[in-house]
Amino acid sequence: MTSHLLDQQPIRLNLDEDQIEAITWLMDHLPLSFKGVHCGPARQLLGWSIDDLSSASGVTTQAIQRLEHGTPLNTVSMQALAFALEEEGLVFFPGHPSLRSKDCQGSTKDPRSRRDYHLLE
Repeated sequence: MTSHLLDQQPIRLNLDEDQIEAITWLMDHLPLSFKGVHCGPARQLLGWSIDDLSSASGVTTQAIQRLEHGTPLNTVSMQALAFALEEEGLVFFPGHPSLRSKDCQGSTKDPRSRRDYHLLE
């Protein structure tokens, strides 16, 4: 890569309100890459107990236990778990184990911004 490319300003797009709304909707509806199979190994990677993850995420210990035994949880609960684990520097890709990263913290949107946050399991 040449040095003059590094010195360029970021690309700025002039978007109208409909385009911004469409992009916002797409970002809000991206599928989570955090899956139930990630939960137990992610906790172990951090040295966390189920109680620790429950405290960090707001998801009940019973729901986390159900998830780790293969029972799906609702979307807001999954998002809360992903958010808590990503805040600790973990990243998730379907079909791969949990990974540590210092560059990707908090890629999942904060679940407290959701209208259904009160439905955490």
